[in-house]
Amino acid sequence: MRNVTSQFKEDIRTYGRQLDFKIKVNEVEEDLDNFNSVKPSFNANLFKTIMQSVKIDSKNAVAKKSKIEISVGIKVNEPTYEYIKYNPYTVKSCIRNEDTNSYEIDAYDKMLDAMIDYDLELTTKLKVREYLIKICQRLGWDIKNIPATFINSEKLVDPTLHRDIGYTFRDALDEIATITCSALLFIEEEFYLLYPVETNENIDETYLDEDNITIGEKYFINSLVFSRAEESDNIYRKNADNIEINGLHEYRISDNQLLSTNDRDLYIDEMWNYLKTFGFYTFDVKSKGILFLEAYDRFNFKLSGNVYSVILLNNEISFDDGIEETLYMDAPKETETDYKCADNTDRRINQAYILVDKQNLKIEQLTNKSTEHEEKIAKAEQDIEGFKQNVGNIIDYKRNASGYTQLEVSDANAGNALNFEIQGNATYESNLFPFSSLYPSENIHLNQHLI
Repeated sequence: MRNVTSQFKEDIRTYGRQLDFKIKVNEVEEDLDNFNSVKPSFNANLFKTIMQSVKIDSKNAVAKKSKIEISVGIKVNEPTYEYIKYNPYTVKSCIRNEDTNSYEIDAYDKMLDAMIDYDLELTTKLKVREYLIKICQRLGWDIKNIPATFINSEKLVDPTLHRDIGYTFRDALDEIATITCSALLFIEEEFYLLYPVETNENIDETYLDEDNITIGEKYFINSLVFSRAEESDNIYRKNADNIEINGLHEYRISDNQLLSTNDRDLYIDEMWNYLKTFGFYTFDVKSKGILFLEAYDRFNFKLSGNVYSVILLNNEISFDDGIEETLYMDAPKETETDYKCADNTDRRINQAYILVDKQNLKIEQLTNKSTEHEEKIAKAEQDIEGFKQNVGNIIDYKRNASGYTQLEVSDANAGNALNFEIQGNATYESNLFPFSSLYPSENIHLNQHLI
């Protein structure tokens, strides 16, 4: 939440308030008469990066990469204005609108720096926090606000998964935000990894347009799914008792490169322990101006005697002959996994999965069936050169036995054994012959082992 006084919170909702604006371009204060409208906003999804923007309708052109600073002041019967500052913006485009004889300017905060091709040459696994720091250092961002620990911060990830697949640094940051259940954003010019920030603010009807207030259902999560392929190859955690009472409320993560490996279950428990306690109400309201709430703030709507805890992820403000502010939060898209095709871990008895290797333009499909002493694998690969398939059968005849001078493996499959090893605490002679009619020559001796 922006640092404002209680007087600001009172003045912003009082009729008779007076407004003032300050706009600087490249640190030079501009004449407000040159601007027809100013519309700051942010629109984000859960557990992603958040980039804040502003659209300006201007009588004059503003060059690309120019820096824009915006402050808004409010007062009611006070001698001076109290100002709040928005994140500094960098102009990305300035387009002439012939119909209005003005210029449409689009500008964004420092998250725009991350909208460049990913080019880190990291070659070994490193901890999630270390990886995030490497990206920030590459982009020239300060790392002082990155917490010492957070969800999955100590887990190892493979940064090579982000190379040569057409990713930007923001794509990589989005995937880090997802596996840490956080938001990555700028507050003014400082970078943060945030979880919802409890403000303890109560927003009542006096801030709102009473004809445009909608409070929806409470959103919560009772199942977390990691997905690599539709309706197959999924791992999950779920609260079966809660699902039986409240129905399925699933949060599915798919097409995340950091979760494309076969150790995905290393990340899921920390995320699940957080997400099963996570919830908020959906809402859509219009206001005559609140202004002091920021992205990822948790606050309350206190309406008609009821209190609704919400999180701010979408905010659109228009300064155009006054203030109009729209705040809303939609529920993430509903999904429903076929749990018969899913499991708690990738290392289970039967597996079927698809790995998409975007770096090497290759798709790998694998099916696996295991019993106590046998593993059957069918593997298919497709790349730009064509399609190839391999079927293998790995047999483990390992048995534990004691007190015997002779060991017979009675349940072995018929076939040509390529390797046979006996381990124990004495010397054993391997009476293993390729076929009943084929024996080693006199100068070839089978190995003996003493262990």
